[in-house]
Order: sequence, then C-alpha cells, then structure tokens
Amino acid sequence: MKKKTTISNNISYDDKILQALMDDPTRSDREIALDLNTYRQKVWRRRKELEEENVIWGYTAVVDESQLNHVSYIVLMKTRTMNKELVDILIKRISQEEPRKQGVHLKNMFYVNGEFDWVIRFTAPDHATARKYFETLRLQYADHLQEKPVMIDINFSLVSEGKQNPDLKELHDFVP
Repeated sequence: MKKKTTISNNISYDDKILQALMDDPTRSDREIALDLNTYRQKVWRRRKELEEENVIWGYTAVVDESQLNHVSYIVLMKTRTMNKELVDILIKRISQEEPRKQGVHLKNMFYVNGEFDWVIRFTAPDHATARKYFETLRLQYADHLQEKPVMIDINFSLVSEGKQNPDLKELHDFVP
C-alpha cells in the first residue's frame, strides 16, 4: 500500500475500507463512504488503487460446501528445499486450473514455515475424487517431497475466510 491516510483512532483510511470490504464485499462504495463519513468517489478511487496494487486480489463468496454435498479436506506436505522446478510445477498446476479439471474446488494453498511446507485446503464431491486429487499431488510432487503428504477430512468449519459459520451451534452435534 503506497499511501495511508489516517482517519481516526490511528486506524488508516485504507484499513477502514479494507475492513468494510472484508466484512461484506457486496456493499456499495456509497454505503462504505457513509460509514466512513466521506465521499463515494474517494472510496471508489482508493478501492481501485488497492486493486491495481494487488492489495485486493479479488472478491469471493463464502460457500458452505457441505450444502453442495462436498466434503472439505486439508493436505499437508513437507518438501525438500524450494527450487525453480518445484515453483514451475506449482505455478503451472494453478494457472492451468488442474484441481478444477479433477473435480475439486481448491480453496486455499499456503507456503508456510513450520513442520510442513505446504497447506492445501480443497473440497470434493466425494472421498474417491479427493483421493484421486491427493494421489495426483503425491505423484506430481514426488521428486520434491521429504515424506508422504497427509490428507485430513474437515468435519466442521467454525470460521471460513474470516466469516463465522452461521450454523456454529451445530458443533454440538459432534459431542458424543
């Protein structure tokens, strides 16, 4: 972010716009401007700049995949030292939308520090599709893996993309 105009309480103008968009990306610039006590054009201009600067990558809907009969999974991978070949494989698979072609919805993919190097969250219509996707990952990255990846089923999501599950109380269903 290039400029940070402060508005009040030491929270930048950019932060207030970003928070408003994260809370509800469907809100109009006019509604955000009213909340920030400013002009619609000012909000529109700054939002466009944040998009051009790739501070905002895009907008999304948080979907309860279980309502679509999809199951959510996480894959954890430990890889050898990052190299150009691995980066090229990752970029190619994502750019060519390989997960979608395999019938899965790739929700998040993170390069992380810690016990694992990669965390992948995806959904699939059934365990067989998820297993095929997992095996594709294992085979595609075989030369770069330190050990076999781990796939975990997600039983219940409390928060997704910063949004609280509206059916949060259903977590009680998991109590034996």
